[in-house]
Amino acid sequence: MDFQKFIEKAKKAGIEDIEFYCSESKTLDIALFNGEVEKSSVHNSYVISVRAIVNGKMTYMSFEDENIDMDKVIEKLKENASVLTTLEEFEIFGGSESYPQLERVDGGFDKVSVAEKVALLKSVEKIAKSLDQRIVLLPYCNYAESSEKTSIINSKGLNVEKTVEYGDIVLGALAKEGDSTQDGFEVKVALKYDELNPEEIAKKAVEKAISMLGAEAIESKTYPVIIENEAMADLLSGFSSMFTGEAAVKKLTSLLGKEGQKIMQDNVTIVDDPLLAGAVNSQPFDDEGVACYKKAVVENGVFKTFLHNLKTAKAFNTKSTGNGVKSGSIGTRGINLYIEKGNATKEELISSIEEGLLITDLSGLHAGLNAISGDFSAQSSGFYIKNGKIEKPVTLIVVSGNFIKMMNEIDEIGSDLFLGYSGVGAPSIKFKGLPVSGK
Repeated sequence: MDFQKFIEKAKKAGIEDIEFYCSESKTLDIALFNGEVEKSSVHNSYVISVRAIVNGKMTYMSFEDENIDMDKVIEKLKENASVLTTLEEFEIFGGSESYPQLERVDGGFDKVSVAEKVALLKSVEKIAKSLDQRIVLLPYCNYAESSEKTSIINSKGLNVEKTVEYGDIVLGALAKEGDSTQDGFEVKVALKYDELNPEEIAKKAVEKAISMLGAEAIESKTYPVIIENEAMADLLSGFSSMFTGEAAVKKLTSLLGKEGQKIMQDNVTIVDDPLLAGAVNSQPFDDEGVACYKKAVVENGVFKTFLHNLKTAKAFNTKSTGNGVKSGSIGTRGINLYIEKGNATKEELISSIEEGLLITDLSGLHAGLNAISGDFSAQSSGFYIKNGKIEKPVTLIVVSGNFIKMMNEIDEIGSDLFLGYSGVGAPSIKFKGLPVSGK
C-alpha cells in the first residue's frame, strides 16, 4: 500500500492527522496427545489499523485488504468521527528524537522443519512419562511459535518498524498416588529454537505434579510466608494496573497523588524495562511510536512514576513513558515490569523459617483481587516449612493480604528473579507474616 498517497488523500479530505499501524504475523501451533498429533496449523495475518483525527476527535478503523479503496476508508473515518461527542484532546505522535537499538538474533525457527518440531514434542512427552510411574496423563503437550513485524507510519513523518520472533512449549502433567491426584504445568518461552530443552521442560512439569502428591490443608493462623518467584510474578501482575496512568486518570488506583512518596519498604525497587536483553516482550518503541526506556516505577520504596501513554501523560501534564499498548484502542501497561532481585537464594529463605509456608501457586487471583484497594484473597498451595526444611505439601488453603501493606513487611528478597512470558516478573520474597485460612 502507498501510505504516503493515502496520507495526502486524507489531508485533502479534511483529516487533520492519520496513522497506520501495520501488524504482520505468522504463527504455528502443534498439539500432541499420547504420541499423536491432534493439531498442526499455520496462520498468517496482516492487519492495518488506522487512527485519524477529524475535527479534533480520534476515530478508528481496521482492515486486512491492502487494495481497499482509500476514498471509502477516508469517508468511513469521517463518518465515524461525526457521531463522536467526546471533548478529550487527542494526539498522533511525530516521533522521538532517537530510538534504542535492540539486538535481534536469528531464532532459527524457520530452519527447523515441522516434522522436527513434532519430534521435539514427542521427546518431551516420552521423557515426562519415563521420569516417574505416578505420571498417569499428559493432558497438554503443545508447541507454538510466532514471528511478528509491526510498522507505524503517520502524517507527522513517523515511520518505524519492530520485529520479534519466539517459540514456546507448554506441558501439563497429571500425577496420581492412592487417592491423591495433582497436576503440574511448565511453560517455556524462548527467543531461540535450541533453547527449548525437552529434558528441562519435562522434568519441571513432572516435579511440580509429583511434589504436591498427598497435599492437605494446615491449621489456620498467621505464618511467615515465602511466595515463590512465579507466584509472586502472578501477584504483581494482578496489581500492575495500579501503576498505570490509565488507572490514575480513571481514579482506579490508591497511588493517585503519591508520586514522590514512600509506599513500600526501602529494599523494594520495581522496574519497567522494555529494553531488557533476552526478554520476549522487549521492544524499542511502544504502540504509539514513543521510544521505550528503562525506568524505576518504585525506587527504594518511593513511588516514582505512573506508566503513561500520550493521552494519560497529557492529563497529568507530563511526558509519555513509552508504555502505550494497543488493545483495540491504546491503553497503558508495563513492558517487562519486575521487582528487582535481592541476594538470598530460595534455599536460604527456607532455612531461615522455623515454621511457615512456601507458596508456589496462587489461584483465582482475578476473582479474589482488588487492584484499587490492594486487597487479595487467593486459594493457594505450596509447602509447609518446619525447622528450616520443607516438611510436606499443602493445599486447600487461602492466603490473604494487602499488596502495599505486605510490600512494607518484607523480611528478605530472593535472588531468583523470574520473568514470565506475560512480561511481569519477581524473585521469591519472604514476608514476616500473612494470614492463612486452612483447617
